[in-house]
Amino acid sequence: MRVLFTGGTGNISTACTALALKKGFEVFHLNRGNRPEREQAGVCSLKADIRDPEAVRRALGDLRFDAVIQFLAFKPEHIDADLELFADKTDQYVFISTCSAYKKPSLTPWITEDTPLENPFWEYSRLKAACEAKLKEGAAKVSLPYTIIRPSHTYDNGWIPSCFGSAGYGLAWRMLKGQEVVVPGDGQSLWTLTHASDFAVGLVGLLGKKEALGEAFHITSEDHLTWDAIHRIIGHALGVEPRIVHVTSEYIARLYPERGAGLLGDKAVSVLFDNSKIRRLVPEFSPKVSFDQGIRQSLAWFDQRPELKVANATMNAEMDEILKRWKAGCNF
Repeated sequence: MRVLFTGGTGNISTACTALALKKGFEVFHLNRGNRPEREQAGVCSLKADIRDPEAVRRALGDLRFDAVIQFLAFKPEHIDADLELFADKTDQYVFISTCSAYKKPSLTPWITEDTPLENPFWEYSRLKAACEAKLKEGAAKVSLPYTIIRPSHTYDNGWIPSCFGSAGYGLAWRMLKGQEVVVPGDGQSLWTLTHASDFAVGLVGLLGKKEALGEAFHITSEDHLTWDAIHRIIGHALGVEPRIVHVTSEYIARLYPERGAGLLGDKAVSVLFDNSKIRRLVPEFSPKVSFDQGIRQSLAWFDQRPELKVANATMNAEMDEILKRWKAGCNF
């Protein structure tokens, strides 16, 4: 099977690439070549900016793919461009959407693929839902077979999951320095964290399956943890007890509206994902990496790259400002 990943060197796509290669797929990456250290042996790299359609056409040439996996479409106009680029290039166009697009607040904690897409809080989620609608409409016109995938909060080496940015060492740095960390709400809302290697089993397992065409699937773990538990697991893996300070999501949203949108529209909402649909088509999908295991793997990855164990300036500035105002009882 010949597959094309847009990007291919990111947090999720790296693990998907590794599994596709392991299964003997012919794997292509389409990216700008900015992360050569993350390219994997056996991948054929096509150099182009996905936002430059003419450059993409030149890079693709007369190549055709069994599946194209689009990790880098965030607005409906990106889908419009892809409909022109890939309509005659693939038998399966896979759009990576997001679980955050599901209806908020939820009428039930259990989420299936039939749950409406309606998030009034977060523009990112609304745009992804709009991408899905655009794809369904446009694909019918050009006869492009498609599959929609909705990841939850998915992480891999190099990530320390947080409400204030997960890429990088920022939260771990703050904990190790003994600084207080902000946890939204009372810390008891449930959150689903999925290791990229587990996600990859679901995604790669859907490639080439006719039963997946015209369908949407979320791919998540069943590792449901409170935000307090997430922070304590990270702290214990570091050998420290995190100094947690609870601050309401509404307060954070008033101080940092964009940060608050991701809380009120996603991270502060307790939901449970029903993975029965992906399991029916991909029986081998059975998440194996617990968060405790996954975070220790990520920290070990950082230990081998000490130059990356640095502070996150944006995270520190936001948390420090929130803590200062919250403790002073500042109202807006």
